[in-house]
Amino acid sequence: MFGNKQKKKAAWVQSALERYERPLLQYAMSIVGEIERARDVVQETFMRLHNQEQENIEGHLSQWLFTVCRNCALKSLKKEDRYIYVEAQEFETKRCEGLTPLMELERKERVERLMELVKELPKNQYEVVRLRFHHHHSYQEISEITGLSVGNVGFLLNAAMRNLRGKMDRDDKDEKIIYLKKGVA
Repeated sequence: MFGNKQKKKAAWVQSALERYERPLLQYAMSIVGEIERARDVVQETFMRLHNQEQENIEGHLSQWLFTVCRNCALKSLKKEDRYIYVEAQEFETKRCEGLTPLMELERKERVERLMELVKELPKNQYEVVRLRFHHHHSYQEISEITGLSVGNVGFLLNAAMRNLRGKMDRDDKDEKIIYLKKGVA
C-alpha cells in the first residue's frame, strides 16, 4: 500500500512538472533574471510540491505552484538583497492572417514597443500584468499568488492598462509629428 501511494504521488508530481515547468521557469526568470537561478527556484517549487499532500492542493494546483514559485524567487533575491525584475522573453508573437508584410512589420514593432513599456511598469503592475496576460491567471488566482486582494489586483491591472495605453498613444502622436516635420522640410 505504501509503495502504491508513493507511485501515485510520483506520477502526480511528474504530471505537474510536465504541465507547469516551462510557465514556472518563465515566471521565475521574470523575477530573478538569471536562468540558472530560475531553474533552482522551480526545482525548489517542485520539491515543496512533492512534500505536500495531493488532497490539500487539488483544485488549485496552478495557484499553489505560482505562489510557491514567487515566494522562492523573492527569497532567492532577498538572500542577496537584490530585487531586479527582468522580462525573461517577449510574449510569443503570432502571425495574423490577411496582413500585408508592411502591416505585419508595423504590428511586430508595436508589440515590441508594448513589451518595452511593460518592462517599464512599476514592479507591482508588471507582476500582475505578467500573471494575467502571459500566464492567463484569473484575478482570484493572482490574488492568491501575490497575497493582494482581488480588488487591488483589478486596480493594478486597470492602472497598468491606462499607463500602457497612454504611453502608446503618446508614441503614436510623436510618430505623427515626426512624419509631419519630415514632410515640411
